[in-house]
Amino acid sequence: MTALSVQNEPTSPAWIGEHRAQWQRKTSLRMVYQRWFQRLRELCAPDGSIVEIGCGPGFFKDLYPDIVATDVVPNPYADRIASGEALPFSDGEIGTLVLVDVFHHLLQPDQFLREAARTLAPRGRLVMLEPWLGLAGRILWRYLHHECCDMQVEPSAPWVGGDKNPMDGNSALPYLYFRSGGSADRLNLPLRVVRRECFSALPWLLTGGFQGMNVLPSTLVPAMEMLDRVLSLAPKLTATRCLLVVEKSEA
Repeated sequence: MTALSVQNEPTSPAWIGEHRAQWQRKTSLRMVYQRWFQRLRELCAPDGSIVEIGCGPGFFKDLYPDIVATDVVPNPYADRIASGEALPFSDGEIGTLVLVDVFHHLLQPDQFLREAARTLAPRGRLVMLEPWLGLAGRILWRYLHHECCDMQVEPSAPWVGGDKNPMDGNSALPYLYFRSGGSADRLNLPLRVVRRECFSALPWLLTGGFQGMNVLPSTLVPAMEMLDRVLSLAPKLTATRCLLVVEKSEA
């Protein structure tokens, strides 16, 4: 989820408190995310446990208490502490891994995908909501958002020096990995992209996310979602977000 411009450590009590305060303050923001969460849940594998990587303030688990929420640092909303690069789960144990604005923050995306391939059951799924680079997305993430958007980075080693703050992100990484012919293909893992739902995310933009001013009254959210569906018919032009489903092969 979009990070606040505060100087607190990621998932510190103050950081979590700020996010949860914005969540309570902005009804329209909750409505947008809850619809996204519902779609994420619909896309999960029908069997097996659901594990969220990088749960942050715990909004997804609030809606779906049966999931296993994890975070990389101690967090009152996490059931387990887990690094995406070394998942504390057995081979084939997980039905679905869920990531909400997490992949583009990972220190080692290649290693995370190897761990996903190891821990997912056959036909298990990696379900993600991430930034996406349609024309509008390239403008948004490169010029209007506080996070980096570097399409020239080497995806296998996206962070200089091999270390980073957990909230540092590169919004280009999901596009570089999961577009058709993207970097995920070169890993030769038993994972393949089975769905890309790219969309403009206009209602989310109008809410200001977790840091901007909200200009979307909750009563107008349904109308803006209808407009969003129309705009999203041309994702190469309008997409700023994408729901991604990556499935593990049976063999």
